[in-house]
Amino acid sequence: MDKATDLICLSYCSRASFSSEQQGYGVDPEVNRILVHSRRNNQQRRIGGVLHYGNGCFFQYLEGPADTVDGLYARICRDARHHDVQRLTRRPIRSRRFRNWSMKFVAIERVVGEVLARHGMTSFDPYQFTPALIDDLVVSCIQAEDDAPEARPGDRAGRGNPRRPGLLGRLFGRR
Repeated sequence: MDKATDLICLSYCSRASFSSEQQGYGVDPEVNRILVHSRRNNQQRRIGGVLHYGNGCFFQYLEGPADTVDGLYARICRDARHHDVQRLTRRPIRSRRFRNWSMKFVAIERVVGEVLARHGMTSFDPYQFTPALIDDLVVSCIQAEDDAPEARPGDRAGRGNPRRPGLLGRLFGRR
């Protein structure tokens, strides 16, 4: 499977090169900018996945055509907002799990916290993630779809919007 159009999944972690401005609830403004940009571009490139930011670190799982995902990962490695970029997994897949999401953001409150606990971790440190933990996290994110409200790209995590309860837990980047 080395054709450019073969599907792959790739996960990586990195440390943010910016200081988090997040105070209380909501999504850090820089992370929000990354999400808006990712959702717009990933849909056009047929890439999907999930992103989590916590403790100054990113974890991202991407899936799509091999050449496109590999190209995006190479750009992320050069992106000034990331340092200590480390690829965790890369493997071929038969079909996409995140075909309906250009980029899903998962906050640590519930989904990530439950997965970490199942794997004996007490804090978010993606540099310690195993392939089994990554797969558990991806599956858990997919299963959580039904109980999470949607957000449009660029939404500010529902700040001040009482009609979007629970949005702080997860943001969706649906097509």
